[in-house]
Amino acid sequence: ESLDFLARSMRAGHAFSISLEMIGEEMADPLGQEYRTLFNEQNLGAPLDIALRNFTERVPLLDVRFFTSSVLLQKQTGGNLSEILARLAYVIRERFRLKGQVKAASAHGRMTATILTVLPVATMLLLLAIAPGYLQGMANDPTGKILIGCAIGAQLLGNFFIKKIINIKV
Repeated sequence: ESLDFLARSMRAGHAFSISLEMIGEEMADPLGQEYRTLFNEQNLGAPLDIALRNFTERVPLLDVRFFTSSVLLQKQTGGNLSEILARLAYVIRERFRLKGQVKAASAHGRMTATILTVLPVATMLLLLAIAPGYLQGMANDPTGKILIGCAIGAQLLGNFFIKKIINIKV
């Protein structure tokens, strides 16, 4: 949203620094405050690359790094900054949309992992409540203790692998 505002402001004929001031006034905090700080640093004489680097350090987001890199690259090579910022806003919006789609697609896997983790524990607790002596023999037997330990280990290992499978990086 802020990049679109910045691009529209520059398309309307405002300079980059004036657009930063306007976005600082128009955007809600905390983002508006960060843009005001960026404008003030630049307005008080800090070079743009240093002011943008400070902005990136204060707001450690990947999208802010994209913004900073785009502005600095445009400054060195030239080009239409408003067009670059508009396209960057589109890319960021699409990235968020893709993240939502991945989250929705992996919801079934997350639900399966939860059920497969909770079901054995719930079954054991239910058996302890209904027939307390049923599992007592297994807990007292040395081989039973090994089997219980292996079951717990297999459960944790299975949960680990399911989490690895459904954790998709975007």
